[in-house]
Amino acid sequence: MVLGLATLIISPILAFVLASVTHPVAHTNVVAASRSQPRAVAIAEPDLHDPRTDTPTLSGPPPPPPAPPVARPAATPRPRVAVSSGPPASPSSVIGIIEAAAARWGVSGSWMVSIARCESGLRTNAVNPSGPYLGLFQFLQSTFTANGGTNIWSAADQSNIAAKMLAHGQAHQWSCA
Repeated sequence: MVLGLATLIISPILAFVLASVTHPVAHTNVVAASRSQPRAVAIAEPDLHDPRTDTPTLSGPPPPPPAPPVARPAATPRPRVAVSSGPPASPSSVIGIIEAAAARWGVSGSWMVSIARCESGLRTNAVNPSGPYLGLFQFLQSTFTANGGTNIWSAADQSNIAAKMLAHGQAHQWSCA
């Protein structure tokens, strides 16, 4: 708004100065002409088009500039809904351990089982030599330790760390997620 007002005030002055510079007049004639005849001054007309619709506006102040975009926090992925496909797994089985960790952290047990199945074939001793990614959820040792893991070969420890990371929106850590 201040910029608009400054433009309205400065533009007639600037137009007058530019008109005087481009058409020099002898000093004596200027004094005589200013006393005998009124001099026309070019005043820039305001733009009467609405930039949003490119249609003429009839009156009123120009619309305010659009507000800058507001940074919004990244959306937290919602856990997938578990679909029961039979009796619950034994708590001592790998699937049972994964489902228990998922329940503790509030994420989908079937989603976690599908990630582990994709990553390691549900094998707690799986090793990917090109990584090196280790264990049930194929963690890097540094990632596993940084998130509180202590025994990378433990299905319970890997499941708890994976569930914690998924609950905190870190599904992007797994290509299978």
